[in-house]
Order: sequence, then C-alpha cells, then structure tokens
Amino acid sequence: MLLPHRVRSNDRLLVTVAVALAATSVLGCAAALVVSWTLVDGVDVPRVAWSDVVLGSVYPVAGAVLVRSRPQNAVGWVLVSASLIGPYLLAAELATWSALVRDAPLPGTDVLTWFAVWGFIPYFFVLPLALLLFPDGRPATQGWRPAVLAFASIATLAAVARMLAPVEPDMIPQLDNPLGLLGTWSRYVTMFGSIFVLFGGSLCGVISLRARARRATGAGRAQLQWLSLGALVLFVGLVASTQGGRSDAGDLLFSLGLVGPPVAIVVAILRHQLFDIEFALNRTIVFLLLSGIVVLAYVGVVLAVGSVAPSSRLGVVLVAVAAVVAASGRTVVQAGVDRWLFGHRRDPYAVVSRVGRHVAPASEPVEALQRLVDALREALRLPYVAFVGAVTVTSGEPTDDWYVEPVSTLGDDLGELHVGYRKRGERFSGEERQAIAEVGSRAATLAYAASLVEDVAQSRVRIVLAREEERRRLRADLHDGVGPVLAGTAHQMDALARRMADGPADLHDRAVEIRERLRGVVTDVRAVTHGLRPPVLDHVGLGGALERLVQGFEVPECTAEIDDSWGRLPAAVEVAAYAVASEAVSNAVRHSGAGRVHLSAQVRHGTLVVSVSDNGRGLPARPQNGVGLTSMGERAVEVGGRLDISPRPGGGTVVTAVLPTEAP
Repeated sequence: MLLPHRVRSNDRLLVTVAVALAATSVLGCAAALVVSWTLVDGVDVPRVAWSDVVLGSVYPVAGAVLVRSRPQNAVGWVLVSASLIGPYLLAAELATWSALVRDAPLPGTDVLTWFAVWGFIPYFFVLPLALLLFPDGRPATQGWRPAVLAFASIATLAAVARMLAPVEPDMIPQLDNPLGLLGTWSRYVTMFGSIFVLFGGSLCGVISLRARARRATGAGRAQLQWLSLGALVLFVGLVASTQGGRSDAGDLLFSLGLVGPPVAIVVAILRHQLFDIEFALNRTIVFLLLSGIVVLAYVGVVLAVGSVAPSSRLGVVLVAVAAVVAASGRTVVQAGVDRWLFGHRRDPYAVVSRVGRHVAPASEPVEALQRLVDALREALRLPYVAFVGAVTVTSGEPTDDWYVEPVSTLGDDLGELHVGYRKRGERFSGEERQAIAEVGSRAATLAYAASLVEDVAQSRVRIVLAREEERRRLRADLHDGVGPVLAGTAHQMDALARRMADGPADLHDRAVEIRERLRGVVTDVRAVTHGLRPPVLDHVGLGGALERLVQGFEVPECTAEIDDSWGRLPAAVEVAAYAVASEAVSNAVRHSGAGRVHLSAQVRHGTLVVSVSDNGRGLPARPQNGVGLTSMGERAVEVGGRLDISPRPGGGTVVTAVLPTEAP
C-alpha cells in the first residue's frame, strides 16, 4: 500500500505531466497559426481549422484543470490526450513550408509529414471514451468494461493502420506518407474503424449515460445535466455550421460548439453546485424547441408558397404568423420541458395522482408504503425519500440535508417523511411542500394499516407459540402421567383376568373386556401424545432430531452440521424447524436428483438458521409452490420467521428457514 506522501508525490507528478502536455498543445496550436499566416501563406493547402485549434487547446486545458483536482480520474486524461493535436497542426504546417515553399526540404521533413498523416487520432478516442467514463472515470457497470476496452482497441488499430497506410496527409494533399508500407486495404481499416469508434462509441456512450441517469440522484444527476447542456451546445454548433457550409464561418460555428463538452465536463465534475444547471438546461431546451418550430414553419411556408406564388408576400405573412403562434405556445412548451426535467413539482395534484396509481397494485401495506416513497421520489425528481416510523422504508441515497414532514392519523403520530433536497442550500417551493404534505397523509394511513397488520401477525405468532407450549405441556402430562397410569391399570386388569380364569366365566370375560378397553385407551393416548408434538424432539432434542433426518441414506450422500448451543427454544420454533428440515430433506432426496444433501443448523445474530442444500437439478425456470413448499413457508411465518428458497452456486437448491429463538 502506498504511503500518503508517496500518493501525493505521484499525484503532483501526474498534474505536472498533464499541465506540460496541455501547454505544449496550446503553444503548438499558436505556432501552427503563426506559420500558416506567414510562412505558408499563398500555398494551395487547407488552412488550419478553428475546430482543430479548439480541440488542441480547450480540451487539453480542460483536462489539465480536471487532473489538477482529480489526478486519478480517467476522464481528465481522455481530454488531455487531445494534446497531440497542437504538435500535429504545427508539424503539418512546418512540413508544408519545408516541402512546398523552400527550395530544398529541411532534414526531418519526412518525419513531420509522417506525423501529419496520423496526428489527428485524438478524434478517435476523446468523445467515445469521455462519454463511457463520465463522470467518475470508470464504466457505468462492470458489464461496460469490455465495451470500453473494445472501442479503445479498435481506435488503436485504426490509428496504427493510418500510420502505415499509403495515403497523403489531410492538410498536405501534395505529399505522400513516407511510411506507407501497407496495402490499400489499410485505408479501409482506418475509415471503417474510425466510423465505428466515432458513431458506435458515441452511441454506446449515450446509452451508458442513460443507464447512469436511471440510478443518478443528487450530485450525480446534476453532473449528467451539465453534460447534457454541453452536448446541446455541441449540437447547436454542428447544426449551425452546416448552414455555413465549408466556409470559415461554418468552421467557426462548429468550433464554438466544440467548446461546450469540455467546459461542461469540468464544471460537472468540479463545480456542479456553483450554478443553477436546471434553469440553464430548461431555458436552453425551450429556446431550441421554439427555434426549431419557427425554422420548420419557415421552410414549409417557403416551399409551399414558392411553388404556388413565387412573387407573393404571403410567405412573409405566414412566417410571421408562425412566429406569433410559437411565441404564444411558449407556455405549453415550457410546461412540457418542466415536466420532462423536473417531474410534477409544480403540480401537487398530479404528484398525488401519480403516487396513487403507483401504490394501487400493492398487495400489503409495507409494499404500498415502499411504492409510495418510490413514486414521490420519481414524481418530484428527488434524490432521497424515506418514511421513518414503526415501519421504515427508503428510496434513493441519503443526502446531507432533508425536509421533514411529520405524519399522523386519528390523532396518533406515526412517523416522519424525510425528503432529501436536490442540492445544497435548496428549499422546496409552496407547491412542492403541498404535494409532500398530501403524500404524507397517505403515508400515515398506510403506516397505520401496516402497524395493524404487524399487530395481527404478532398476535398470531404469540397464539402459535402459546399453542405449541401448551401442546408440549399436554404431551408431557400424558406421556409421564396419564399414560403410565393407564398402562399400569391395564397390566393389573391383565393379572386379574388370569387369576379369574378358573372362576365364573362371566366375571372372567368382563375382566378381559375391561383389560382390552384399557389397552385401546392406552393406544389412543399414545397416538394423541405423538400427534401433539413429534416424539423425537423430546427424546433426543432438536439437534439430535435433525441429525436423524439425514441418517440411513446411501444415495444421495447426506451430511449434517448441527451447532446445538441454542439452549431451550420455544416449542413452536422447535416444531417449525423440524418440520421445515424434514420436508426439505425429503424433497431433496426424492425429487432433486442430487448426489449430496447437506443439512445445517446454527444460531446467527439471535435467530435459528436451518438450511438444506443439494447439488441436484435446481429450481425450474418457473417454480410452482406445491403443498410441501407452501407448508414450509407457513410453518416459518407463523412463528415470526421466514423461508428462503434460492439457487445454489454451482447448481442445486438451498432452502433456508430463519426462525426467532425467543418469543416476542
């Protein structure tokens, strides 16, 4: 493990490297512009594109700023990788000057030309990897890691193919690649590889961000909103640049759009709480939608009117009408965008209605309460909602501060509704507090119902425990008291009947009849005694009874691991544990096709855990509860426990009963 001062030293080295690379790229861009405007002015080659200058200056600088605060965050290094653009632009301009302006090329011109062939490769890496790794520098889940590695590998392959392809530099079409050693096929590797990485990687990046957005709360949600704003700026710049064609104006507009993503990434990771991103994103989307409506109306009117009456001024009038309609529809568009970004925070009744629809399918009060807090968090786009009381349910990740809404019903205080703020220093509006209060009243009703259900369940547990204790006492009384007395009386009648064998026949027959009746009563008492409680529990205890369940089997191999240090258990718990284990072992032996069955019982954290596992065929895709499974579940629940049936790692099934060791 690295010591703290070693970690700080490594971080300082990383920051130094990032700053040096960014400075080199910025200086390279500036020098390339100077060479382009002076030494190669008048040469028929493409000029330095402003979009390249932005990529080679703004992106590395943004990456260095990010690395300075987060040296281990891979997103910063992805942005810093654009530092290759500055030297690339300078190399292209110097190669142009040396090969096309000077009378004799300078030494090293081939190296500069070769670098000018492939130096633009950061375009392959920056956008896809930044999207896939934003905001913490790691893939959204472990499942995304192969995608990141695949896109990075393909981008590297395309870059290597470009280095050795028989092509000319994009900025110097008059020259050839001095290391064009491969065949023409390498061009297609570069072309298709770059297309796959740029479009496929960007698409996967958007999908990855969508996956993050589903789980994002609080700061994570704000970070994604900042990136969305940066993407909107890039989109607007791209669309605007298409209107300018391949002119300097179009390149300048595209360059302005390129500034959006790196600035948004830096602000999102370092200063996402400094500005009101929700307001900015909201107004930007509304502006773009209204502008799009007006533009589409303009294009449609121009095409329609131009084909009917080319010289008519009707088109101008209709465009003006479209603009007025768009302006009047701003409220509708604003409401739609607000609902998309912020949920129903400005409409308390919509929140209550949404929560009601979400709660309706619940089958019991605790589930309904969980659905309620989930629906409230989703409806108001909140990071955290929890109901804290006799029943506690949560949704989302806890925040540093939250709004507390006390809830009560029928004059009883039942708990509190905790609603986390979206960002530090936020306070809910009147409409939001009204919606929270309405939902809180419904939470109180559900909590009251849940407490009643819990009281009924606890009463049932107490009744079952009392019943089994009474059965244990009755069995002991019958087995140790009534049973032996009746058995002794039967033996006495048997002796009396033998002594009366030589006496009067009617008296002998009457004695034999009484003896047989007493024997029948003894048998009946023994059957009742056994029916009250499994006899083996009293003979050898629960531990011994469980061990006997797995004895005598050759196939499958049955083993037991019993830690019977639990002391005296409630009678009902002993009966439930024995019944569940007996049914589970029987099912495993008869139906699983297993080669091994293992039974374990031990006390964990104040509960008795009885588990039966096998290595058989496992659960079917759609298991159906038969009488045995239903009976096991009911046995566990009626004493206040639970039954879990799950697949066993490596194949097979595990049946686990978790039972209380003490009466409630």
